[in-house]
Amino acid sequence: MVSQKRNLMVMKKHLILLILLVWVWVMPKAVKANATLEKGKPGVQSIQADTIYKKGTWSVGLETANNSSFYGRYTLTKYPYVAGTLTYVHQSGLWASATSYQLFNTDKAIDETDLSLGYTFKMGKRANGNLSYSRFIFSKNNPLIKSVVANIATANATLDWNILFTSLTTSYIFGGTHDVFVVLDNSRYLGLNKLWGGKTPIGIDPKISIISGTQRFSETYTTTVVEERKNQGNGNGNNNNNNPIGGVLDPLLPGNGNGNNGNNNGNNGTTTTTTTTTTTTTQSKFNLLNYDLKLPVVITLGSFEIEPAYRYLIPVNKLSGDESRAQSFYQLNLTYSF
Repeated sequence: MVSQKRNLMVMKKHLILLILLVWVWVMPKAVKANATLEKGKPGVQSIQADTIYKKGTWSVGLETANNSSFYGRYTLTKYPYVAGTLTYVHQSGLWASATSYQLFNTDKAIDETDLSLGYTFKMGKRANGNLSYSRFIFSKNNPLIKSVVANIATANATLDWNILFTSLTTSYIFGGTHDVFVVLDNSRYLGLNKLWGGKTPIGIDPKISIISGTQRFSETYTTTVVEERKNQGNGNGNNNNNNPIGGVLDPLLPGNGNGNNGNNNGNNGTTTTTTTTTTTTTQSKFNLLNYDLKLPVVITLGSFEIEPAYRYLIPVNKLSGDESRAQSFYQLNLTYSF
């Protein structure tokens, strides 16, 4: 068993090295393609949901980060990862993508695979829309928070109003759990190459996001009922009259009859019964979850794009047991489009 885990870790390292070698081979081609571009004219950008293409476009991406998160939430244990993505966008706006993740500190070859289908469309001169569905497949005993999610349906709208680029995304999670998330993004790309007259398009794309969503929590309450019941006395009455004939012939004489004029002996008391009932219910409420600050640097080399980024997440309105806290993330995205 130990030998098998060791072999899987070695396979992971070899796969990551192979991916890096592929990018080293692609980089010179991208630089050469970039040299043919007009001064200041950017190359083909990475495929994004807010872009409408005149022809079909393929994109191959590689992403790595020092920790994993899901809508701003993450575990106390860090799970750095590397992910590869293949995306195709048809000229009609239909698109499909597949992404596979490897966590550095697990013994699985593939920890997660995401399959997505979507449709991008124009809503105006500066506005676009996107509808998509994603299916998530996880390895057994996956440690990520996201592993309880099976499906997500997403609707997105973007608006470029010069000052800012605004994006509003609503996601519905179903299958295993049912939740709704709403993400509001505001960003603006700022080109920097003009500052030094460089030919290679370089810029920053700072973004501020507000993440809201449903939270599920349990409420437990206890009900105690105390019931008191009086016991009834039990005894036998004895008739003490001296009538030699008995009371049958003269029922009107005092002392005749059974049980009323004798001595009644019995036990009187109170019995107390206590019943305790504990009830647990699951509640759901929509609340602000996170503030997300991101500062990526975008470097375009022809059809090749490099994007190192710093990200700072601030969780709010945490439930009991939530280990998330304000934390820094470091990411690197490499994309080649053709």
